[in-house]
Formats: sequence, structure tokens, C-alpha cells
Amino acid sequence: MPKTKKQFSISRQKLALLILEWSVGFRPAGSVWVLLLALRGFSLVEIGLAETVFHVMSLCCELPSGLLADVLGRKWTLTASHVMFVLSALLMAVSQGMAGVCLSLAVSALGYNLESGTREAVTYESMLQAGQEADYLKFSSLQNGVYRFSDGGAMLLAGATVLLGWRRAYLLDAGIELIGLAAALTVTEPERDAPAITLRTLPAALAETVRGAWTLLRSDGAAVRIMVLNSLVGACATLTGFYLQEKVEAAVTVPALLGPALFTLGLGGGLAGLLTGRLDRLSYPKAVSFTGGGVLLCALAAQGTCLPVLMASGLLAGLLDDSLQLISDEKLNDRFPSAQRATLISVSSMIFSVFMIPLSPLFGWWFS
Repeated sequence: MPKTKKQFSISRQKLALLILEWSVGFRPAGSVWVLLLALRGFSLVEIGLAETVFHVMSLCCELPSGLLADVLGRKWTLTASHVMFVLSALLMAVSQGMAGVCLSLAVSALGYNLESGTREAVTYESMLQAGQEADYLKFSSLQNGVYRFSDGGAMLLAGATVLLGWRRAYLLDAGIELIGLAAALTVTEPERDAPAITLRTLPAALAETVRGAWTLLRSDGAAVRIMVLNSLVGACATLTGFYLQEKVEAAVTVPALLGPALFTLGLGGGLAGLLTGRLDRLSYPKAVSFTGGGVLLCALAAQGTCLPVLMASGLLAGLLDDSLQLISDEKLNDRFPSAQRATLISVSSMIFSVFMIPLSPLFGWWFS
């Protein structure tokens, strides 16, 4: 039986969603996975290829996962994503070589696929059901801040994570994701005007969702441009942040300062809420030009060895990337129908993976 509005508590829903953000962000091993693989003896080119495996898997599973969220429901798709995160951490903990690493990253990609689009959809529709859709950008900025500061907190423990050892660190990640799994189980499925799905009606429901999403993509060129431009800027900023971990580790002369340095490096995204209001006042092309140009300068500046410059590059790249992501999400959610929301957000994530597949080894070579 679907939940009624009287049974729906937006405060409880928000709390569960924030716990989910914390559990995904606060991964001592996952937040410095590039560094841990480098310390295990993997080259940056090998790490870049492993990242490519992640995004090939993501590209293959992104759209099906969005369809599942739209047809079968947001809550159980979120729950499945956190099951995958637990399994990925356990697989990395027992990995022996490149094959095990790639398998772990592939399972992690599936977890992100199941979460991608689903989290945004359940957040937007929960706010809509509570009559708070005008506050979506504010709350999504808070979600982003919780995720980024949690990730930064995990990076602050980088020195302790290295001392703990990569196996035990990934077991700790698995335990943290069990908390996220528990939070996912408390999420309330937002109300939607959709018929009940049975095995008999599932194929037709999937086909209808695909048709609706394809119709919007063909007719709404502005939405497609937002997806493409946001994904390109995001891919460049993400890879700059990834490979800066190894460069910062090499530039830090006092091992005890590695954790604080990586924590500071990740603060940029957490501060994105301070910029989104101003960026949202610009036209979208101007916002892309400003953030994209800034990320490019950061990637160029990150080629040096001066620690303050490396830190500033990482901070600014994260700030610009997350600010553009937040206003892009708001603009896209305003254009997407509820019945295809998760699917269409998954299409946006697929475009991100399309850029990441060739750029990951390229950036690995560039930063080598």
C-alpha cells in the first residue's frame, strides 16, 4: 500500500538522505583509493586504466539502473546501491592484483549507477511532496556539503589509513556502508501517479519509460546541452582531483601532514553552496564558461610541484565543479517529468562516463 501524505515526514526523509550522503562520503579507503593503489605498486597508467573499467561498467549499467528506479521504485534501488558498495569494499579487501581491483571497481560502478539519478529523484520528489520544491537547491547544496566534508574528513585520516593498511581500511569502509544500507531501508518512497508493476506489466512499463525519456531528449535540446557541458567540466575536474592526491602525497615532506593536506584538498566541493547562488544568476553558457575555464587553469597549474599551488588547484577545481553540478541538477530537474526523472539523470551520468573513459588514461599520462 502506498504511503499517504500523513505518513510522510520530510524531516525524517531529509535525515535519512543526509546519512546516505555521509556514508558514501566517509570512506577512509575509498576517498584515497588512487593513493592506496599507488602505494601497492600500481602505476598511474594502470590506475587510469582501472578507472576506465569503472566507467565502462558505469556506461553499460547507468541507463538500466535509472529505468529500475523509475519503474520499480526509488527506495529499493537505493538499498541495492548500498549493497553493492559493501560488496565492492569487501572485494577490494581480498584483491590480489589488477583483476581483483577492476572487479571491485566494476561493482562499485554498479553501486553508483543504482544511486545516480535515484538519489536526486527521491530528493526532488520528496521536496515536491512536502511543498518545499523551492528549497531544492538549498537542500541539495547541504547534501553536497555533507558528502564533501565527509569525504574530506576521510582524507584527513589518510595517514592513519595508510598505517592501518589497505585491507583493514577497506573492511572499515564496508562497515560504514552497512550504516548507509540501514539508512536506505528507512527512506520513504515518494508518492507518484504510477500503476503498480507486476512481472507481466514490467516490460511495457520499461518500454514506456524509455519512450518518454527519448521523447524529451529529442525535443529538449537545452537539457541535452546542459548534460553535455556539465559532464565535460565535471570529468576534467574529477580527474584533476584524483591525480592531485598522488602529487600532494609526493610534495608533503612531513608524513603527519598528509591527512590535513588531503582534507584541505577536498574542501572546495563542500564550499560550493557559497557560490551556487551567484552562479545561478548568470546565464547557463556564462556559468559553464566561468567554471570550465577555471577548471582548465587548475589542471594546468596542477602540473607543478609547489604544494600551495597544488592545494589551491584542487580546492578551486572542486568548488567550480560542484557549483556547476548543483545548478545543472536544479535546471534539469525542473525540465524532467517524474515518471522518467531517474532515467534521464542516468543519461546525464552516462554522458559523464563517455568523457571519463578516454580522459582517465589521458589524465594519468598527463600527470605522470
